[in-house]
Amino acid sequence: MEVNTEGQDTGSERGQIHFLAALLDELMRKMLAAGALTQAGFNEIELAAAKRVGGQPRAW
Repeated sequence: MEVNTEGQDTGSERGQIHFLAALLDELMRKMLAAGALTQAGFNEIELAAAKRVGGQPRAW
């Protein structure tokens, strides 16, 4: 277990974030396959999310 200065279990939190990211990725792929959103729509979502968190958007 890795605990930071605030007493938080950072390893556990990191695992939860990876699980949620994988879950979201699977949901988005299913929505794309089902035609619920277009590839352009997903690219817009990725761009907005990347701007919000300060990362690089993935291409769908």
